[in-house]
Amino acid sequence: MAISQKQGSSTGFIKTETPTQTLFWSTIIAGNLDALAGCIVYFLLLGLNPIQVLQFIASGIHGQEAFSGGLLMAFAGLIYHFVIVFVAAFIFYWAYPRIPLLSKNVIVTGLVFGVGIWLVMNLLVLPNSNIPQAPFNTTKAVLEIVWHAALVGLPMALITDRYYSKK
Repeated sequence: MAISQKQGSSTGFIKTETPTQTLFWSTIIAGNLDALAGCIVYFLLLGLNPIQVLQFIASGIHGQEAFSGGLLMAFAGLIYHFVIVFVAAFIFYWAYPRIPLLSKNVIVTGLVFGVGIWLVMNLLVLPNSNIPQAPFNTTKAVLEIVWHAALVGLPMALITDRYYSKK
């Protein structure tokens, strides 16, 4: 009697047999890579520690109060961060089977999607939040675009492609 494998891939530790697993891994991997890159870049450029980076994220909702809110605000920032990453992962997962161009070259698609995430965050989300406004910094912007392309969009695209290519 042959045992058939479920849809998706279960090789390695990243299981993409179900939509839930696919979205989970897209969110966890892209979210952690994004957070790590943010902490490194903002430490090197601005001298911020990880708690301050997470409080900065929380300030999008809580305003200046986030910076004096200690670990509770840092935790809130972490939650907000992963909610945003989940929404991006869900959008890509939903669009992938509906827009055939997305599966033509998954690497290019992922990189472009990551740049799109950066654009949406910086042109729509952040200006309409309580994040303190800062002058434009070209070095910071280039680093953010590169990390969002390579460390956020690309993993989401690869994980999503892995799920749909096994269907």
